[in-house]
Amino acid sequence: MSAPQLRVVAPTVRPRTGAPVAVRGLTVEFGETRVLDRLDLDLAAGEFISIVGRSGCGKSTLLRAILGLLKPSAGRIDTDVAAARVVFQEPRLLPWASVRDNVAVGARGISDRAERDRLIDARLAEVGLADKANAWPANLSGGQRQRVSLARALISRPRLLVLDEPLGALDALTRIEMQGLLERVWASESFSALLVTHDVAEAVALGDRVIVLEGGRISLDIRIDVPRPRRHGDAELARVEGLILDRLLGR
Repeated sequence: MSAPQLRVVAPTVRPRTGAPVAVRGLTVEFGETRVLDRLDLDLAAGEFISIVGRSGCGKSTLLRAILGLLKPSAGRIDTDVAAARVVFQEPRLLPWASVRDNVAVGARGISDRAERDRLIDARLAEVGLADKANAWPANLSGGQRQRVSLARALISRPRLLVLDEPLGALDALTRIEMQGLLERVWASESFSALLVTHDVAEAVALGDRVIVLEGGRISLDIRIDVPRPRRHGDAELARVEGLILDRLLGR
């Protein structure tokens, strides 16, 4: 079955402060293995794109290339890498540092100490951890540790947030709560967002668009026209999720 052409979709119109991303002809090869094959992608300023696909399809490789962490074999990527921050599946917190000090790691570029402290307090409150500022990572739940990781990434007010399976290790209910938090923070901050996830329901719940990677190329690009905030179980979200699963499972 041949892959349909990439359909570039205009984002919802609202004020944007995020960094756009333009990927043209991106090819990444590791030895004789071509992981990404002449891939084109546009992320508009402030847009939220979810990326899904089978293991090994190139999702994380695409993120690494956009972040400048690997050199493409061919093609080009235009974006403001300096304005980007990343949240990984593992929180990667410093175990010997308090929650507050872990968040402060992301604020090293802010020289004004009073402003830095204000921002740390604001971010901890935003992710619901104001009362955990002096706690140690070992005493937090998995969801709380991931909230710290998110606060650390947001402290410098990134224009592009890259999320590589950030909720993959969480239990189902905590994961849904974190999805709601991500949606609220993104709506408030208007940064651009790229999310890689294996959870199709999560991709549909969060994305303005969902793209499916197959064979190193985009085989499907779907706009999600459901108003925000979104609710799990929404009939239209379920319909779109079914379309994507049909594609991934070859049904």
